[in-house]
Amino acid sequence: MILTGFEQNKSVLLGKRLFLVCGKSFDKLEISKYINDLKPFRFSGFTPNPKIEEVQAGLKLFNTSVFDAILAIGGGSALDVAKCIKYYSKSNIELIAIPTTAGTGSESTHFAVVYKDGIKQSVADKTLLPDIVILEPSVLKNVPDYTRKSTMLDALCHAIESWWSVKHTPKSRALSEHAIELIMNNKNAYLANIDSANHEMLKAANLAGQAINITTTTAAHAMCYKLTSMYKLQHGHAAAICLPQVWNYIEACPGITKKDFVSLLKELDISYPVSSNRESDLDILADSVNVERLSNSPVLFDRGTLRSMYGEIVK
Repeated sequence: MILTGFEQNKSVLLGKRLFLVCGKSFDKLEISKYINDLKPFRFSGFTPNPKIEEVQAGLKLFNTSVFDAILAIGGGSALDVAKCIKYYSKSNIELIAIPTTAGTGSESTHFAVVYKDGIKQSVADKTLLPDIVILEPSVLKNVPDYTRKSTMLDALCHAIESWWSVKHTPKSRALSEHAIELIMNNKNAYLANIDSANHEMLKAANLAGQAINITTTTAAHAMCYKLTSMYKLQHGHAAAICLPQVWNYIEACPGITKKDFVSLLKELDISYPVSSNRESDLDILADSVNVERLSNSPVLFDRGTLRSMYGEIVK
């Protein structure tokens, strides 16, 4: 169930013993006072790329009491942690999500990401799709500029890659096309932090999330994870600088061209990583690519091609 507006829908939280999973910026949100008044049990002990040890710490706290619902408020990391706590608890507890960035679309997918020994692990299960989602534009008011850009690019990459995916369906392509249209029509006002555009970008990210929930992502996302950890880039930033290289080999996409996308990266001043050990890094990157995600691409890339593409990304 996807609901729009917190004020109109906050009653869904009433009378519930809540296990709140949220980022450290939660108290800066306008909605935090109402939620704090409900006296939830709060867990914020996780980092931007959540580790399995952090999920285990949250799970231990979750198991100390009985709750009616897990409430996840935050970006992709908060939602991933909440999903993993539900998954590893083997509980059918209700999962409620309020995304505070317009990008990951995690509120509309049945998978989560967690890192073990620095390596990304995917968790996928139909029970991880949140039962209730509340899209509230006010939570985007204080999103930092870099995060605002990066998350928007993540949503755009989701929509484009879902369109490309060999798993695409008529429904997923309709969702992708709608998401691309909303992003391209609202990007300038969204970057200017205009309320109406914040609302539209939340919708776009949610639609793109619904699309990848059907198809999953493709080569650009498969390539981006090691870039994120090696060069300390936000996830959407890393995916976005990979996508033009993949686009050289793949069909057009409605609503946006490769030229449009590259121009957008320049407009947003999205940088490319610089390495002092470039040749060694290219080998590490080429060997790191998630083979499962590559299999969703209409074009399959061998190690040599991947290394060459990374060579255009890492300066």
